[in-house]
Amino acid sequence: MNVFQESCCSILGVLLVFLLQGSCSDPDAEVVHKAVGESLELIADYPKDGLEVQWTYNENVFAEFDKYIKPVGSQSFLKRLKMNEDNISVTVEDLKRQDSGSFSMVARAGAVQHKTKIIELHVHELIRDVQIEYNVSRLQSENICTFHLRCLASGDPNPSYSWSGHQIQTQGPHLNISLRPAENATLTCTANNTYSVNYTTETVVCREKLDYSSVLSGFPLKYLLIAVGAGIVVVVIFGATLAVCCRRRSNKGQGESEAGITVYEEVNTDGPAKKRSESVANGMSIYETVNDTKLSQNLPQTLYDKINYQRHPAVSTSTSTSSPYQEVL
Repeated sequence: MNVFQESCCSILGVLLVFLLQGSCSDPDAEVVHKAVGESLELIADYPKDGLEVQWTYNENVFAEFDKYIKPVGSQSFLKRLKMNEDNISVTVEDLKRQDSGSFSMVARAGAVQHKTKIIELHVHELIRDVQIEYNVSRLQSENICTFHLRCLASGDPNPSYSWSGHQIQTQGPHLNISLRPAENATLTCTANNTYSVNYTTETVVCREKLDYSSVLSGFPLKYLLIAVGAGIVVVVIFGATLAVCCRRRSNKGQGESEAGITVYEEVNTDGPAKKRSESVANGMSIYETVNDTKLSQNLPQTLYDKINYQRHPAVSTSTSTSSPYQEVL
């Protein structure tokens, strides 16, 4: 019986705390969610005759209207406050996360007190980008790939994460899945807060053999393409340089051949004999021009003869001589 009474007292205590908390909160407060950099407009939507208004932030007055609007107080919004007397409003521009709080408009007209308007502002960072990082380990004994995935979002430092795909529905930034060889899984990570949501998708594949491409965590394809492109450029530059060199050598050889730098010079069998300086124009031929001049007389020529084409008749056989040489005149 005592246990039952204690249980009942505990339940009543919890209900009492809940009711007290509910009574402390203003049921008429308007909850507004904004992103960093946006604006909050507070319009005093009351009858304008004799109207006086005070705008407060966390119970501190920062602007008031009495025939015209003016800023008051410490002015944490001084450089970001825009006032409009046409519709009797103030606008807080370029909101920051620390601007989250309670705004209110207290208005009266003479002795008439208008209902206070309360706005609970929550300023959030936008989730701008979501990425999935992963690595893989292989259990050789069972031939299974185990993927360890992590979801990262930029913008809001504390978003909520959820995973979906491949018959998976789970919460949190981390996910581990196992696949057999040749199996693949397409997974989606979603990051969200109260004001924004963003997601990304990644496909993981368990390969037959573990290679570097599977070990590297989401290795960007652009780096591989850059490396291939750089290799192609190097090959093209090398080939162009080689072609230019060969072209220059070819042009040089052709010019020298045209200038008469040859192994064999022209052989002329007719025409007047030329001196060496005349037969070889540039003096760079191995064999000079040969001019086969025909002699008008059929006279003998020997190694030791001084060639003279007007000789005396041969020595008579009756003349006795022991020299093997002819008399040269």
